[in-house]
Amino acid sequence: MRATVRAAAVAAATAALAAAPLSAAADDSASAAPDCEPGNICGYTGYDYTGEMIPLPAGAGCVNPKAPIRSIANTYSSPGIPAVAQLYTGLNCRALTTGSVGPGESIPTLDPEAQSVFLAW
Repeated sequence: MRATVRAAAVAAATAALAAAPLSAAADDSASAAPDCEPGNICGYTGYDYTGEMIPLPAGAGCVNPKAPIRSIANTYSSPGIPAVAQLYTGLNCRALTTGSVGPGESIPTLDPEAQSVFLAW
């Protein structure tokens, strides 16, 4: 009986720790990306908004950037048109999703990195 309770506690703690990075990423502010002008979605080839900045046009549909995206910022503000970006591990917006950003959100570390992005209004 103790072993069952202990195993359940360990499983619950492991699940909570696994979810923690996702929660932290959703709370980050897009202002963390200093070179992403207001009203843009900016992908970066490096973690923590470093490397080459790749502009991602809102509402463009599925885009395969010229390099993998390792961090992203959405500097559109709300209220207004809610520009969003959904990130995928495979080309052509296929495979697993690796994150998403709505207005005013950013993700400093995409792991795994994104090979494609679906951009919508």
